[in-house]
Parts: sequence; structure tokens; C-alpha cells
Amino acid sequence: MRYNLERPLINALDSAAIFRHHTCSMKLLGWLRFTWERKTLPSSSYLITEEYSIRRATKHEKTQAWQVINSCFLLDTCWNEVLNDLLPRMRHDFEEKFSHREIDCLVITHGNRTIGASLIKPSPETSNHLLSGPCISSEYRNRGFGSLLLKESLLAVAKQGISKVFGITRSTSPAAKFVYPKFGGTSESYKMPLGDVALAH
Repeated sequence: MRYNLERPLINALDSAAIFRHHTCSMKLLGWLRFTWERKTLPSSSYLITEEYSIRRATKHEKTQAWQVINSCFLLDTCWNEVLNDLLPRMRHDFEEKFSHREIDCLVITHGNRTIGASLIKPSPETSNHLLSGPCISSEYRNRGFGSLLLKESLLAVAKQGISKVFGITRSTSPAAKFVYPKFGGTSESYKMPLGDVALAH
């Protein structure tokens, strides 16, 4: 009996190609891009109390801000299939933002602790102004901090004269379901180029 030794190899190569195709499709598909009109955004209302504050980050808050952003994406399973592409690029943008005098990152603090962070890109040429989206430490979720951080992020971008603010997220993310529809956010399906950094958990 003669065995076709080439056929298993061909089948294996075909399977690998199919896997790569589906992996690429999973990364390209399953995204939503939300749009907010500047004219419909609410006015700013910073939460500044003895316990909590929301404002632009300072350089000494860099480590805590990244810990909040990083942990949010690691904990939400909807990001698992794109984490290897997403986190290194987001870290690059994060480092770039913190290299400037005015840091394009908003934080919510509770005493000396950073409990929320949102990396923004207030540029009219970008397809995504909310680089990380509003990230909140797990123990502080479901208290309205995510909505507050989203609102202040939108206002910070719109303040630069941008008439439409864009935010991209996974269609299955908590942000897509509960946060981004707020403040007049409307969504459309979006094919995510692998070169883009997306986000909102």
C-alpha cells in the first residue's frame, strides 16, 4: 500500500491558511465606530470633591494611569483576540502622550489613587479620538465614573474645534452596550485596519 505523504502536508497548509484568514477577519470585523456631534454635547461638570477629582493627568501619575488602562483591557474578554496587536500600539501612544508638556490623558483620582484614565487624540485628521476610551478600575465600576470620564473626554476633544468626535470599540464591549450610546452617540459597523489603535473597553 502506498501512502500519499504530500496530502497531509497540503491539508495542514490549507488549515493554517484558513486559520489565518479567520483570525484576520476577526480582527477586521466586530467593531463599531461611535460619533458624537459637538453641538449636542452637554456642558462640562468636573467632579471635584475632597475625595474625587477629574482632570488632565500629570507626569507623576503615568504609572498608575497605565495600570488602569492595561488592566481594563486584560480583564474584559472581548479584547482577547486582538490584545497582542492592540496593547503594544496603545502603549506606544501612551508614552508619546506623556512625553508632552500638556498630556492628552484625563484621569479620575480618589485621594492619591488613580481610578480612571482616558487617552485622547484631539486631532481633526484621526478616525478615532478616544484612544483608550474611559477606563475605570474594576472596584469603581457601576458608579457613573465611566460616563463622566467619557463626557469630559468628548468635551476635551471638541474644545479643539472638532465638530464630530469618533470613538471605536468592539461591538461586544461593555462600552458599546452601556457607555458610548450616551450623550447622543450613534454607531455604525467599522472595519478595523490593523494599523489603527482602537478603543474602548
